[in-house]
Amino acid sequence: MSAPEPPKRSTHVDMPVAYAAVGASKLPDLMRFPPEGSTPYEEQLRLGSGQERFLTASNLLMTWGAQRGAGLAVEDVVRGSGAHYLGPSFDQSGAPQAADAPEEHFGPDGEPYLVAGSTATLRAEGQDARSVLIVYTIDEERRVGFAWGTADENGAVGEQLFAVERREDDTVWATARGFLFPPKDGLLGLRARGAVRAAIDSVRDQLASLAPGARGSV
Repeated sequence: MSAPEPPKRSTHVDMPVAYAAVGASKLPDLMRFPPEGSTPYEEQLRLGSGQERFLTASNLLMTWGAQRGAGLAVEDVVRGSGAHYLGPSFDQSGAPQAADAPEEHFGPDGEPYLVAGSTATLRAEGQDARSVLIVYTIDEERRVGFAWGTADENGAVGEQLFAVERREDDTVWATARGFLFPPKDGLLGLRARGAVRAAIDSVRDQLASLAPGARGSV
């Protein structure tokens, strides 16, 4: 009689977030096939060119610089282990790739880069605070970034990926993509759609804060 097979291990665990489809912001076909009922988006902004600009923008992005530069207060930060969510990665053809072990990086002031599993509270003046969880990070030679998922229902709910990339033509871009659901607090129609639009407007502000000369940037 053969021995029973050991249980299969999964890289996906239950996450304390307020939406399903965790990790879907990295899927190549997100814009065509977003999670049902959500609004997908993609934004990009050219930051300049060259390795120095890429490193400067990367350091800002991975130490909450985009959020702080856009006027958000980042509070109650609890650093994660880097291994809470290691979802599938995809190459340019869409083929899944094995996840690499996270590597520690630090900004020029010694502040550690964001890692998966970290949590924080984001506060914008005149708005309800939002709790977020970093569900995965990106650490590639020409691309770095992170995605958070909303951990409360105080507005639009979903997942948002922020990244900085240095392209083959040496230009440096800040990019964002994600999917958002209307608030679950009973808002309907224009007010619900307005909450989603406001969240996307905030994304644009965060990308703009990474540009040279912006507040908090160099």
